[in-house]
Order: sequence, then C-alpha cells, then structure tokens
Amino acid sequence: MIREFMAGSPFFKRNVSMNEVRLFDVALTHDSFANEEASRDHDIRSYERLEFLGDAIMDMIVCEHIYLNTELKEGNMTDMKKDVVCNKNISLKVSEAKMDIDSLLSVGEGHKVKEKNVIADNMRADAFEAILGAVYILYGLDEARRIVQEVFF
Repeated sequence: MIREFMAGSPFFKRNVSMNEVRLFDVALTHDSFANEEASRDHDIRSYERLEFLGDAIMDMIVCEHIYLNTELKEGNMTDMKKDVVCNKNISLKVSEAKMDIDSLLSVGEGHKVKEKNVIADNMRADAFEAILGAVYILYGLDEARRIVQEVFF
C-alpha cells in the first residue's frame, strides 16, 4: 500500500525500494501503535523523529516561499507562516490533495472505532510532516520543496 501511496500525487515515486518503504512505514506509524507493539516485545518506531525533522523543513520552505513571493513585513510574514503550518491547515491541505494518510496510518486501538482509524487533524499533520522528513532524507531538499509547493501553494 505504501508503494501505491508514493506512486500517487504529489509524490509520483515509482520503483520505491524496500528501504524507502521501511522509512515511509515509520513515517506512517503513530506513537500509540508503536507503544502497543513495544508492550508485545516488538521494536516498532513511531514517526516522532521524522516529524521533528519534517516540521523544521516545512517551516523553512514556507518561510522561503513567503519571503520570495511577498513584500510583507516580518510580523505579517510570521502570521502568514503560522497560518500555513498550523495543524488544522496542514490537515486540510493534505485532505484536499487527496493524500490518503488516514487509511495508511498505523494507530493504537484507542484511535479506532469499529476497526476504522479515527485520525485527528494533528495526527494527519504530524504524519505529513514525518513523510516530508522521509522525503528529505531519501530525495533531498528540492523534492521536499516541490511537494510543499504543490500541496500548499
């Protein structure tokens, strides 16, 4: 399923290697799932480290876009950046881009109703940032920038 996800918009990645699949699998693993698996003696990593990296990359790309494409003063640039990178907006843009993160996100039982994932805006946004972190690691800053530009601008 991850290969299908990565083949679609906005990634368009074909022939994704197993190493790439593994990293994107981590990017799509919520800490609730990782914690439940750890209690079963399975070593599963969550997206938190990738999300940390992706969040910083997202901020930089958005700041760069605002700086290069507007004549706003610093305070207004900060306000615009906050609006773009807030979890609610990221979640909305990911949904509008028809990125099906919800069905791929591995979550713990507390985030399921009748075996269906219940994904909050912040979880969807965090997963996107983790995916962006994985994209940066695997394909570089230019590819991360292209994806942010396509989804947000």
